Amino acid sequence: MQMQNPNTQTQGQQNQPMPGVGQQNRMSEPPKMVSTKDLAYIKDALSWELDVIKKFNHFARETQDAKTKSLIQKGAQMHQKQYEMLLKHLNPAGPGQ
Repeated sequence: MQMQNPNTQTQGQQNQPMPGVGQQNRMSEPPKMVSTKDLAYIKDALSWELDVIKKFNHFARETQDAKTKSLIQKGAQMHQKQYEMLLKHLNPAGPGQ
């Protein structure tokens, strides 16, 4: 028995992309409210970013090679910026407002 990919078309269908498949719809601005599911995802992403930042900083302290240390520190800085960007989306007005 052969399995058929649901994204492929059967005989008789024209070669047209299926609606919604492989297309990304981007919002021009974030929604005013965040769903519970989205909030849970953002919290997970914050946790992942924080974990990666800690690991990068740990390994930057452990290495003796200056080039390696510099690359690891750049990685930590990139993840720090992503972490701060996620926080900004949760509280666009800033802390205490």
